[in-house]
Amino acid sequence: MSGYVIPDGKIVKGWTVRLDPSPTQAAKFRRDCGARRFACNWAVAQITAAFENGRQTGQHDPAVWSAWSLRKRWNQVKEQATALTDPDTGEVRGSWWAECSKEAYAGGIADAVTALKNWQDSRTGRRAGPRPGFPRFRKKTTDPLRCTYTTGALRVEGPRVIVLPGTGPVRTLENIRSIWRHVRRGSGRVLAATVREQCGRWSVSLRLEIAEPWRPPPRSNVAGVDVGIGDQLLTVMAPDGSVIEKVLNPRALRSALADLRTASRALSRKIEGSNRWRTARARLRRVHARAANIRSDALHKATTRLAKTHGAVVIEDLAVRQLARGIRSHRKSWTDAAAGELRRQLTYKAAWYGCDLWVADRWYPSSKSCSACGLLNGSLALADRSWVCPGCGTVHDRDENAGTNLARLPASWAEALSDGKTAPVRRVVVKRVNHPGKVGA
Repeated sequence: MSGYVIPDGKIVKGWTVRLDPSPTQAAKFRRDCGARRFACNWAVAQITAAFENGRQTGQHDPAVWSAWSLRKRWNQVKEQATALTDPDTGEVRGSWWAECSKEAYAGGIADAVTALKNWQDSRTGRRAGPRPGFPRFRKKTTDPLRCTYTTGALRVEGPRVIVLPGTGPVRTLENIRSIWRHVRRGSGRVLAATVREQCGRWSVSLRLEIAEPWRPPPRSNVAGVDVGIGDQLLTVMAPDGSVIEKVLNPRALRSALADLRTASRALSRKIEGSNRWRTARARLRRVHARAANIRSDALHKATTRLAKTHGAVVIEDLAVRQLARGIRSHRKSWTDAAAGELRRQLTYKAAWYGCDLWVADRWYPSSKSCSACGLLNGSLALADRSWVCPGCGTVHDRDENAGTNLARLPASWAEALSDGKTAPVRRVVVKRVNHPGKVGA
């Protein structure tokens, strides 16, 4: 589940639901996904040709920057681009573009334009992070099957039925009663649906605009959250030093390493493109998908519980990529912890449920500071999971001590600002959902 808050008090939530399509419906999904890839490759070809022409003549075509312009050009050439020709005589026998949804072509063109924009923004410094490459052609063997629908017959008709454009009613394997209630009483509107295939299983991601979201009663308790890479995924502490909760680390990646090695070894021994190679690749994908689902389930449950039951949550601003790159022995552990995904989920869920999110400074010594006397232990190493304060003699658990120091930061924030000092914590500005009297559903 994911989503965000929009200014008028509504929120947009996403649900991913497993589908149970018939063979005919699954074939329709595959056609639409293939049409999306075809349109994306057509748009990439247009962009590449425009840039090559601009390199030679010095005049770049501004139409390749706009998805609207590319869609207009696509409507003019789609008959020729999707023409069916006889392999023997070369005679044109019609076109196949009408067999697929128009949303598939629009989505493929939008993907190509987005890739171009990301590449340009990265070159000009408007986009942070790793630099993406120039838009490339999508291969049938590696491009994931997915297609997004935003218009047409798109609705929820019951606790187990979803209507998709060009496909009709599709049964779900999961009960979607919570979505159906919003749609039935008029508080929810379906904005888009993305159908995707993973490991032979079809699912749909529904994006809903909810007008009257549920919010828990106001809370005033504060929790400090320390991300661990050992047995504990999260250590949640109160300002008084008491343990609120410890979330066990499922270690999804480490528990799947044996299966990953076996599946990868079996795949390497197959001839690429053969039937056995496809079977081995599907087996490897299932192992990866299971590990990702286990990790996602643990994070979603933990972040939802934190946002619903606490008035303020304090986390650290961790440089996850640098930590995983610099400490080779803990690379898999940092990947398994998924601290970046934890922060992303807490950010939008805090806005949903009326929780304040605080982010401590990246250089704040939460683990090295004694929560009893405040002494800084500069000699503390990453391998030290417990230590004794040389000043007061208090024995500290590393994660519990860090969580306690984080939980106390919001109280010292106003004091630091009044003294003209730089506060070691900042409050994340999130858009709130305000609707008086709505405390239950």
